[in-house]
Amino acid sequence: MTANVEFCVVLGMLQIGIVAWGVRVLPREHMQILATLPRRRGPDGQWEGVNLTWYGVLQAVSAVMGSALALILAHSVGVPVFYVVLLVGLALAVCLPAAGLVARVVERRKGTFTVGGAVFVGILSLPWAALLLDHLFGVHYALASLSALSISYVFGEGIGRLACISFGCCYGRRLDSCAPWLQRLFRHIPAIVVGRTRKASYAGGCESVPLLPVPALSAVVLSAAGFAGVALFLSGSLRNAGAWPIVVGYAWRFVSEFLRADHRGRGRLSAYQWMALISLPLALGMFGLLPGTAEVPSVLRGLDALWTPVGLLSLGALGVAVFAYLGVSRVTGATVTLRVRA
Repeated sequence: MTANVEFCVVLGMLQIGIVAWGVRVLPREHMQILATLPRRRGPDGQWEGVNLTWYGVLQAVSAVMGSALALILAHSVGVPVFYVVLLVGLALAVCLPAAGLVARVVERRKGTFTVGGAVFVGILSLPWAALLLDHLFGVHYALASLSALSISYVFGEGIGRLACISFGCCYGRRLDSCAPWLQRLFRHIPAIVVGRTRKASYAGGCESVPLLPVPALSAVVLSAAGFAGVALFLSGSLRNAGAWPIVVGYAWRFVSEFLRADHRGRGRLSAYQWMALISLPLALGMFGLLPGTAEVPSVLRGLDALWTPVGLLSLGALGVAVFAYLGVSRVTGATVTLRVRA
């Protein structure tokens, strides 16, 4: 068994373990809020609290694991670490603000985020950023780097969708309102949201109601698409490796929107479905036309990228930044009472 194959096996087992844990544990009521920090003392002696969420933890883990995978894959074909870090930094500078802005425009609600909208903005902007970096440094790393980022996004989003289970967003339709064949298929494994502060409860009135498990299905589909992309990349098929995970991810996004019950904007097709339809030809065109040369992938060389100071510091800073941006709840509040134990 070669190192590339061993890497795929270990990565697949790790992703299966994380997804299985998330689907089983995150629906529990206490798995929405990670911690509450006292911020301001009221006249009655109680403190106004700030909630830190599991949503932020899972999105930070998703971003770090995805970026680490992008580093490994890109470096496995000879792309320098600093180039990938620059491209990831540009992606975050564009996509993180877009996650909140697009959600506010489409859903008319403050304090929510959309990964799909952020990635749509990234697809429009990142090819130009990669071509600019190629021009500045006189290299041809755009294809390999964007292929690695495409795979890492879809793979990481497989974990990121678990955050939706924790927060109760992106929730599916009530099972009793679905077609009979869907009811039969999911009657033994529905999603059940517990807790009044979860979005399916306060926005959809679906607390303790069996729902289609759309976030769990998304986690499985996206994880599988990302894993297929890793296998294609390490086999040397960089264009297919970059294109097909995005195609599968956005095709699923289009289909899954019909299964969801949360507000997605007006119209027969939601704004996110239009983004998906536009992104499919853009992704195929991007990976079909981008110039690029690459060496034979070697995952052992790729793993060296994680042990450089730039790689380690960048991943650590990324995790902190994503948690700080997405993990501080803007939707929920808390009241904290401090006392001395008797």
